[in-house]
Amino acid sequence: MKNKTTNGFLTILFGILIVVLAAVIWRNISLERDLSLERSLVTVDGKTPVPTPPPPENTSDPADDFIKDGDSSTSMRLAVAGDIVCHSGLNQEALQEDKSYDYAAIFGGAAGHLQKADYAVACIETTFPDTTDYSGYPMFKSPSDLAKSLATAGIDMLSTASNHCLDASEAGLIRTLDVLDENGIAHVGTYRSKEERDANNGIKVVEVNGISIAFLAFTYGTNGMSIEGKDYLANVFYKDYLTDLSEINYDMLKADMAAARELDTDVIAVWMHWGIEHYTKPVKVQYDLADFLFAEGADLILGGHTHVPQPMELRELVDNEGNKKTGFIVYSLGNFVSCQDGKYVNLTAILNITLEKNQTSGETRIKSVNYAPMFMVDLEDYFSSPQEWRYRLWDLNTAINNYDSGNDMGVINTNLYQAMKKGLEDIRGILGEDMDMYS
Repeated sequence: MKNKTTNGFLTILFGILIVVLAAVIWRNISLERDLSLERSLVTVDGKTPVPTPPPPENTSDPADDFIKDGDSSTSMRLAVAGDIVCHSGLNQEALQEDKSYDYAAIFGGAAGHLQKADYAVACIETTFPDTTDYSGYPMFKSPSDLAKSLATAGIDMLSTASNHCLDASEAGLIRTLDVLDENGIAHVGTYRSKEERDANNGIKVVEVNGISIAFLAFTYGTNGMSIEGKDYLANVFYKDYLTDLSEINYDMLKADMAAARELDTDVIAVWMHWGIEHYTKPVKVQYDLADFLFAEGADLILGGHTHVPQPMELRELVDNEGNKKTGFIVYSLGNFVSCQDGKYVNLTAILNITLEKNQTSGETRIKSVNYAPMFMVDLEDYFSSPQEWRYRLWDLNTAINNYDSGNDMGVINTNLYQAMKKGLEDIRGILGEDMDMYS
């Protein structure tokens, strides 16, 4: 028994020695490894930075190589303006001594942005009937000289799908399209005949710099005017547009979006005249329709009708055909021009959407979205006595910078300056920041 105990003790002691020896060897190896690492990290000035772990594999953003070596590419800038709400005050402002109308001075602050774009679009909320009995709210009827001034300012296309498209009845709707044609302004959303509506489902296709865009336009209603039996006149997305506004005509929207996809353009852009007036945030139906339109292939959704701006956003999405892409939506740009009073109704912006196409692969992407904040000036709000003019649409940054540098533009007083500063803060707060994704 004694010999077995001694042998066991020696065995245990030997095992402990082996473990201790292994620990010492491992410690020395670890110290040498750590010292080697520390030495490798010492920089020229003797400082030792914190080691940075190696980057994980496949960290490159696929967008980084959208244009590869040897590929050819092209781009275009699409300028988007808000709703042209032509109240009587604007007509009076534009009236000339020879009884013609010239709106160029009113649009002055926006014209440069529109003209610099490759293509410029907006939505019109008035009509051009064969009459000189012009009127503003609630039934908008304007002189056809307005179309000439819009073309001169740089507008290339108008959505005519608004709730005011039938304010001068069917004849006024038709003449509005004729006047736009005469002034070289393309249009989408209302139609003279069933044949015109049936052609490409009323979709307007334009190609600029090798990039093709299919434009569609829809309105929630027609200001109480019925199009029963002639539903081709206007793209109305509610079936019950004269009553409850509760039943969306998804069949029509789905058919039109399918027709747009069949045209195989690089981009599909959809105007939506929707939402609740004076709300600076979208309501549920806007979100629901946006989801539907993106799923059906829309790349751009351009909203209006609310008279005040609403947010814009990018959407990373997968459409119904399984394609991954980035979509853009602005829920509303508010009034482009108007004579309205009230909070935010004098705020808008010119959006600049840059589209880029890889001509080699055929892919097109939204490269960036930025905007120029705009302010509709009504001098009667800031002066107790009449001035040389009353209404102007100003570029906010330009006007503020002018005043800051000592140029009051002939009329800027402290109250107007403070209103513009607050307006710039408000429009930035509503729309958000510029989106330069791949600059």
